[in-house]
Amino acid sequence: MAKEFQFNWKPNIPTPILQGAYFDRYDDESVQLDLNAHVKIDEYGFFFNWLVDTKDAVVIDMGQIWEARPGALPKDGRIMFELEQRGASETIAERTIWVTHGQDLVNVQSFFLVAENVEMAKMWRTAINEILKTSRIRHVCPTTQLLKYWKWLTLNVNENRKIPIKVIIKTFSSGKPEKMVQKCLNDLGLGGDKSAAPIRVYNRSMGKKIRNFYKCSRNRKRKERDELDVEILTFEKFLRLYNKICPRTEVQELFVKLSGQKEYLTKDRLINFLNEEQRDPRLNEILFPFFDPPRTGQLISKYESDNTYIENGKMSGDAFLRFLMSDENPPVFLDRIEMYMDMDQPLCHYYINSSHNTYLTGRQYGGKSSSEIYRQVLLSGCRCIELDCWDGTGENKGEPIITHGKAMCTDVFFKDVLMQIRDTAFARSDFPVILSFENHCSKSNQLKMAKYCMDIFGDMLLSKPFDDVPLEPGVSLPSPNRLRKKILIKNKRLKTDIERHQLDQFLREGKLDEEDELNETPEVVGEDSVSPPGDQRAHPEVEQPISSSSPATPSVCGPVAPCATSSSASTSSITITTTGCSTITSSGSKPIPGGELTTKETDEAHPELAKQNFIAKNLKGFGFSKKQVSQFFKIYSDIMLYLTVVNRAHSPSKKEIACV
Repeated sequence: MAKEFQFNWKPNIPTPILQGAYFDRYDDESVQLDLNAHVKIDEYGFFFNWLVDTKDAVVIDMGQIWEARPGALPKDGRIMFELEQRGASETIAERTIWVTHGQDLVNVQSFFLVAENVEMAKMWRTAINEILKTSRIRHVCPTTQLLKYWKWLTLNVNENRKIPIKVIIKTFSSGKPEKMVQKCLNDLGLGGDKSAAPIRVYNRSMGKKIRNFYKCSRNRKRKERDELDVEILTFEKFLRLYNKICPRTEVQELFVKLSGQKEYLTKDRLINFLNEEQRDPRLNEILFPFFDPPRTGQLISKYESDNTYIENGKMSGDAFLRFLMSDENPPVFLDRIEMYMDMDQPLCHYYINSSHNTYLTGRQYGGKSSSEIYRQVLLSGCRCIELDCWDGTGENKGEPIITHGKAMCTDVFFKDVLMQIRDTAFARSDFPVILSFENHCSKSNQLKMAKYCMDIFGDMLLSKPFDDVPLEPGVSLPSPNRLRKKILIKNKRLKTDIERHQLDQFLREGKLDEEDELNETPEVVGEDSVSPPGDQRAHPEVEQPISSSSPATPSVCGPVAPCATSSSASTSSITITTTGCSTITSSGSKPIPGGELTTKETDEAHPELAKQNFIAKNLKGFGFSKKQVSQFFKIYSDIMLYLTVVNRAHSPSKKEIACV
């Protein structure tokens, strides 16, 4: 048993949120609009739910809601038209609450609530985000977890506003036979109205209409037996049902051992158990004294329901189980759930919750990048995130982008990511956020990145050291408390005078001198180069020109390496060759038409998919079947992963690996 602590896990929920309000609700995925949906949050802050006439209730766990942000206009024209016909004086975007939810960081869904006015939308949005800041509810005891399950059942009603019996059975039937669950329900009087027996039609000569009448009556009564009034399923009955279906045999065995084969624990035996077996030996005896008879009597009165046992100082097995499942026996110290440490030490003295390749939502090769994932990562408590910065090409030329270079991942704009960071950096915590730049950009794009950071972050950006904590040898770094609500950038820098000169010139003229742009010598840059040496293109695999007069050799995953090709008068061949990648030759097919593979994409959200489609289209032109194309991309992905390990383990010399 841990030390005694008054653990108040309940969030403070405003009365208007408890009472609920009516919203027009829609989501873009199902293109469904629910007018006058009654939305509310329960008194415990467990669930966000809404009711619509003639429809089942929808219940969402508050632990799966990420945030409530200012809304936007619907994408569907029909929904937009219907909302405009409601006749509100304020715009739809101002009255909309955009709620995101999901079980993980990647698979995030959204729904939108349109309020009657702007004040109502702002009040609900603020209240939801304040409730989401409460982390104590994640550390509640098993009894409170059962309370949460019970609350979910009472909220998850059908169109008749009753609890379907099948929902209760499904809740308990994991690993248990459904017939056994149904029997336990019947034993506790929760199996529905059994007095309404089905009506049988004995006279077969009755007319068709009479038979249909009895058939409808029979179906209606059967349906009534499949439902349960919310008032009938109390929390006490739910606990009895839980203990009947899922008995705690290990606790029962412990109780029999402690009680000496009796049906109760005496006060002396209970004191011995609390002080000798259940007590945490690390607790100080003065600050946290041992249990004595008066204090043990209070404990019995708190968990025992039998007055006779209370008067005689005894505890039954049910009360013993309730005690073990209470907040008196938490698996962690409840007083350390929230911040309790000294946060005034130098920043380098702390472990920092960090994220690697933050922009990726899936696999590292051929995966999708997203600016939205930065919101989810910051909302989950991360304080250090990574941004892999590259020069944009094609339509994105001149703009810094974020992607996993040379891995056929999609791109996102650098400035879009900064906007997401600005909106959510301190939504859950005031402690500083560190942006770790892996910088592959040219100088002009790096200066553009600096301008974006200053314009978007504003005063949140720590652009110079504090006067009282200079960045000098022997001076400690600022503490997390000193850096609250500040954004720090971790990146290689130029020499101070060169950096200041070039930044001032870029902000004044919008460009650099040509000699400054080209000069990357150590004398200008400093001890280390700003960008790593080598090919600094984000997607060299799609920027290699294809010749129409000779076998095409586009680079799929790196710079083109020389490769011998076979040719004859009757056949032509294509050889895809890369540094450290596979060589694939297809004979007997027509050559690829001339032209250059550019980065113009039809779908801006998935540019890499278009690149893969281009390769797949040409493979099919050489006679590859759909299955073979799929196998090609699978083999290609495996080779890329293997070569990454090989290149890191050996010197970066160019090698050619052939794979037929």
